[in-house]
Amino acid sequence: MQRSFPYQDIISRFLLIAAFIVYISLSSMYLFLPPLLALLFFAFYKALNRHDLIALISATLMLLIFEAEKGFWFGSTLLFFGLQVRYLIPKIEQVVRCRLCKAAIFVGIAYPAYWLFIWVADKVMLLPPPSIDWHMGLYMIIEFLVLAAMI
Repeated sequence: MQRSFPYQDIISRFLLIAAFIVYISLSSMYLFLPPLLALLFFAFYKALNRHDLIALISATLMLLIFEAEKGFWFGSTLLFFGLQVRYLIPKIEQVVRCRLCKAAIFVGIAYPAYWLFIWVADKVMLLPPPSIDWHMGLYMIIEFLVLAAMI
């Protein structure tokens, strides 16, 4: 006899968030671990497309944890990714049908475009711009490979 566990999805999402907290802390200590920004963007995009509230809340929490750990402004990833999903991604989906191209676009929006967004906002507010180093290229390659396998 099987019993139905009513909150299975919520508990699995909670465990995913807990594992992400451990991983993002490790990625701050070990620079060869990517911060998974492109994967978070893809999860945020998929949750908005499927109208899945639990997935959207978990993706939002993970993005806020990412911001807190990496020292970005509160809500900057949500604002940037929300604008991209609302205005840019539908236009790209009309034109691009290739899986690898979509993965490359998601990685390009997640890393260089988000860095440019933060850089412009910091210049407007007369704050020091964020630094960029060779690790970002490594992160982009790793996350491109992961996203290409997922899409």
